[in-house]
Amino acid sequence: MAALKALMRLYSYLFHGVLASIMVAMAVVSWFSGAHALDLILVPWRDEALRWTLFLGGLAGLVVVWLASRDKYPALFVAWSGLIFLVLLRGFFFGWVHYVRGPYSLDWALLLTAASLLALAGAWLRYRSLRTAAA
Repeated sequence: MAALKALMRLYSYLFHGVLASIMVAMAVVSWFSGAHALDLILVPWRDEALRWTLFLGGLAGLVVVWLASRDKYPALFVAWSGLIFLVLLRGFFFGWVHYVRGPYSLDWALLLTAASLLALAGAWLRYRSLRTAAA
């Protein structure tokens, strides 16, 4: 059981680390490419607000993952993981994404949302084990 928890914790760190890195990279590439219209259907922001949200959110995500990997502020990592899961869930299934003619396939949406849920479970297991160890 301990090996499974460690594997889930590692997966959670990798998932959120890669996601936060992609967020930062998207913002930086958008700024340097001179693209004037940046639009992700999953989130309500557009253009410059979206660039700043991706950049600052990605940096915050990298800091949260770094702190969590050192067993600092595990509740913050659970909150970050939950936020990412909720953004994906809302964006894919309760937002404006249309799978018939939209840019995302239903398979991709289900896979990414399930991967985020698994990462949230890994963050929660780590938080719970640290909380019970402290008690």
